[in-house]
Amino acid sequence: MASQRAAIRYQQRTLHAPVPSDAAVRLCRLAPGGHRIAFVREDEGEDQSGIWIAEIGNAHTARLLVPMKPGDVEDLAFSPDGARIAYRVAPLLGARATVGWASAETPGEIRRVEGTGYGFTPGGGAILVADPYRKSLLRYGLDEAEPRELGPFEDDADPSFPAQIAVSPDGAHIVYTAGRDGEEISEVWLVKRDKGVVVTSILTEIPGANVHIRPFWSPKGATLGLFCVHEDQEKSALIVVPRLEGEGHVLYESGLLDPPGTPTFTPSARSIAFFRAEKPDHEERPGETRLVLLDVKRETFAALTEVDEVSGTPRLFDDHTIAVDGEGQAHLFVFDDPL
Repeated sequence: MASQRAAIRYQQRTLHAPVPSDAAVRLCRLAPGGHRIAFVREDEGEDQSGIWIAEIGNAHTARLLVPMKPGDVEDLAFSPDGARIAYRVAPLLGARATVGWASAETPGEIRRVEGTGYGFTPGGGAILVADPYRKSLLRYGLDEAEPRELGPFEDDADPSFPAQIAVSPDGAHIVYTAGRDGEEISEVWLVKRDKGVVVTSILTEIPGANVHIRPFWSPKGATLGLFCVHEDQEKSALIVVPRLEGEGHVLYESGLLDPPGTPTFTPSARSIAFFRAEKPDHEERPGETRLVLLDVKRETFAALTEVDEVSGTPRLFDDHTIAVDGEGQAHLFVFDDPL
């Protein structure tokens, strides 16, 4: 089904990292509140490469937080309160992948630990790290010396399929993924509290190890979404599991490989925003992608952008706004009416 351009009214803003025009910038991330932007700057031969932060539109506020070599940082995210920044670091040849975090206010790395995936708790007071070397999902309290083990994590997947962690808005449930290359299977695990006891169990398994699985929650945490991009089978699907009951409902399937960015529910949970691949008009042309809204009840699409106009990962910003964290820039879609 083709995406029709949305009839809803909105304004689109593009936000650039305030750096010199010849600077190489990627992984732009808007802070909660929208007044700051974090990004990775990579300038060969200079001492400017690393993770930066700046006030939107004010180049004088740009400052280097954590020096890094070009290509080292694979992912970047603000904590929900905007006070910290976490990042995944590519391993050197023969070394282990790591996750680090830093203050958004003070230069310097706070801590670096072994791990292949991360996620913040809702208040930003702890970071969860998937550590395949200790074979555990670990909770690092940002004011605690030692982590707490939450569940098993066995993962030998290709590094291009890193673990994903999604915490429900109320913090009651944690979902994380693991790839089992030797067994050719991908797993989705669930952590919850049952009568004060932490219980961890497999939620579902998907055949194949080369699968991008992106878990995401509805705003109230009532529904879990799973966005799956299966590279071996060359198909994509979006599944929702209301109240974590049953096998879930397939909202969307495609015979194309969608960009594997994590989708986001709108505040009402009536729609889901994500980037969708569309079949080109001619076979010689490469695939095209759009940012779309998927109506959960009608299972219909409304396109928010022209093809290949914007790329990145959508994120719910507020009741009227969807942010898109992109490679060289970020975007805001501000809607006239609540979503």
